Amino acid sequence: MNFFKYYSHITKLVVGIIAIPLFLYGIYKEAASFLYLSFIMGVVILLLDLVDFGIFILRRNAKAKKVISKYTGLYNIHRQLSYPGSERNALKTFKLLVEKQNELEVLRVTSEKFNSTIDMGHIVEYVFDVFTKFTGCDRCLICFKDINSPEIYCKFELGNSFNEVGKLFDTDSVVTKCFTSNSIVVNTNIFIRRRGIYGDKLAIPLSISDEQLGVIFIETPVKNSFKKVNLSFLKSIANYAAVAMNKSQLFNDVYNQKQEIEALYEETAAVNDNLNDNINNLNYAKEELRLKNEELLRYSDSLNTGYIQTVMSLVNAIEAKDSYTSGHCQRVMEISCEIAANLNLDEDVIQDLRYAAILHDIGKIGISAAILNKTDKLTDQEYEEIKKHPQISYNILKNVEFLGRGLDAILEHHEKYNGSGYPNNLKGEEISLLGRILCIADAFDAMTSDRTYRKGMTMELAINEIERCKGIQFDPEISDVFIKMIRELV
Repeated sequence: MNFFKYYSHITKLVVGIIAIPLFLYGIYKEAASFLYLSFIMGVVILLLDLVDFGIFILRRNAKAKKVISKYTGLYNIHRQLSYPGSERNALKTFKLLVEKQNELEVLRVTSEKFNSTIDMGHIVEYVFDVFTKFTGCDRCLICFKDINSPEIYCKFELGNSFNEVGKLFDTDSVVTKCFTSNSIVVNTNIFIRRRGIYGDKLAIPLSISDEQLGVIFIETPVKNSFKKVNLSFLKSIANYAAVAMNKSQLFNDVYNQKQEIEALYEETAAVNDNLNDNINNLNYAKEELRLKNEELLRYSDSLNTGYIQTVMSLVNAIEAKDSYTSGHCQRVMEISCEIAANLNLDEDVIQDLRYAAILHDIGKIGISAAILNKTDKLTDQEYEEIKKHPQISYNILKNVEFLGRGLDAILEHHEKYNGSGYPNNLKGEEISLLGRILCIADAFDAMTSDRTYRKGMTMELAINEIERCKGIQFDPEISDVFIKMIRELV
């Protein structure tokens, strides 16, 4: 028997069994409270009968379904509850795919639009239109760093205006916090003083590589509107906008300089007496233009050097957390690249491996320092915590484009050739080539390094251990190349 189908009958039976003795007791004792309670239970039974009748009508009469659903929504709820779970999931997935497709289309259009315009006004208006469409915001500020001070000021105000163009923001503002942390700041259901109501605020940094340009700030009077927005999508739009705004500013600078040069030329033509002076000024302006062009070239080069600086910053962060890691990453990088060279790998592959080796233990940032620097044997629980660092490394670095093929190597450097490693128990050539190279280099340096609780192995013992673990922990072919390489060096 389906209990749900007959639940109302059981409820009415239980209520009736309780109500009748209460009613008789109330009459016998002349107790009004018991009589009232039994009366209420009788009303409950009556209501249950009415609900049963309504459900009966819904199931038997199609016209009644439409009438009742118009006023109560019961029929729609029934349809929703009876809708197959797989179909509901499919609809949700379809809806999500449509949303992602819309976002990708907007990103494509944004890229094309920003590549075809250098007008700052058009850029900021387009950004406001996109943010309004995807967040429902009714106000937007485009803020930049003041070149004469560390403060942030509002350069553009769109939507509802409170005349804040030119305003400097204090240290407690959402805009300043976003710029200082170079990260998205979201405040939902917060009191907006200038409006006198509660609403949401969102600030997204405008940055190119390591250079911070400013902040996009949006606001809405509708509470909790920004809880469901796709922040990564908005961040992508902000990144596009930052590049476009920077390009516009550079063009304006060059254009202004061009105007200055033309003015100088006209002045030389009109004033013959000052011809020599004007020629000197023109040469000076041309030199400035040349320096600007060189500056643009250096800026392009700085994007590449920024990659290296990012790598070294992350390495410093690892070494500050784990005393053992100090020097370990550098040695593993040198060993890995030497193996790759002996395997005749291309230089771009070796470059990916170089980054991977330097950063392979970055995930130890997420491990307790007490565990990392413990001198005694680790407990099982502590060892399981240590085993999380490849996955943590991967999660930290998965959006860093310059790592290339090295990202998989970082995740896999503790996988074993026979499939007994971690985190994913990969085996054989399921492990990437760079991952197998990094595994040997990491293990060799670990074996030959002194630790607080043990002395490092000799070179010969470490080579013997690599030989013993061929096909178990290490790739046999790479192991042979490595052993030959070490013996030639020794």
